[in-house]
Amino acid sequence: MHTSGGNIVTKNKELSPMANDVRRYDYDRWLSCLFAPKEARDGLFALLAFNIEIARVRETVSEPLLGDIRLQWWRDALRDLSNKKSKSHPVVEALHDLNNVKAIDFGLMLEMVDIRAKDLDPSPIETKGDLIVYADLTGGALHQMLYRALGGDDNSVRLEAAARSGRAYALTGILRAIPFHAQNGLVLMPTRVLSDYSMTVDTVFKPDNREKFAQIVRKMTDFTKEELIHAKSQAHLIGKGQKASILCNGISGIYLKQLEKVKYEPSDARLDINAARKIAALFGYKLFA
Repeated sequence: MHTSGGNIVTKNKELSPMANDVRRYDYDRWLSCLFAPKEARDGLFALLAFNIEIARVRETVSEPLLGDIRLQWWRDALRDLSNKKSKSHPVVEALHDLNNVKAIDFGLMLEMVDIRAKDLDPSPIETKGDLIVYADLTGGALHQMLYRALGGDDNSVRLEAAARSGRAYALTGILRAIPFHAQNGLVLMPTRVLSDYSMTVDTVFKPDNREKFAQIVRKMTDFTKEELIHAKSQAHLIGKGQKASILCNGISGIYLKQLEKVKYEPSDARLDINAARKIAALFGYKLFA
């Protein structure tokens, strides 16, 4: 990739292997990080790489027990890091380096690991409140970490603003990932929402139920739009130096509008927004939000 504009000029050959992994698995947030001060990016990539490691556990193991073992490895690694000890692992070492510059909230990171055990649990999410908790401890917690790594203070209102942006982006990602999750036996649509349409996790994907499925996705999209509105209303609280932690709001809005255009079909290829449009959205949100 090569785009122009301040610190955004970046070539792949200049990226570390870890940053390239982030680019591969979390492209939207990788783009957002290019709007951060150059000296802060390695720390941001370390946090994103950690999130990728725990988020991909379900899809990289053959059975839940192996996933539990991998999550426990990360719990142990984080506890070691909190005691200034580092395992021989590139992401752990990068987190160790970041912690020497900006103190990391390892308690929050442990909560991020714990919520990922839900991905290995066959019991479904029941309510929208449960889904909010999941989004808070995945995207919300991650964006709090990004905010702090960018020099953000511990002001609860500003931390909440960063978390709300991450929550809205996580909810948007859940909508977009419905087909992928279904292929991996994971359903994050709340069962109470499904029951409103006489659906269950076992029937919602049947071809005969496509109309009701679209109605469910629309309801969840409307719910996510409300969360994004709240996130945007708080975005002005974030200082210029920490702006990269909430730029995802610009991309979330594009996805939700596009989901409406494709009549709430998350498997529609038109949900795959091109890079130029994303970059324009990030520039616009950085300048005018």
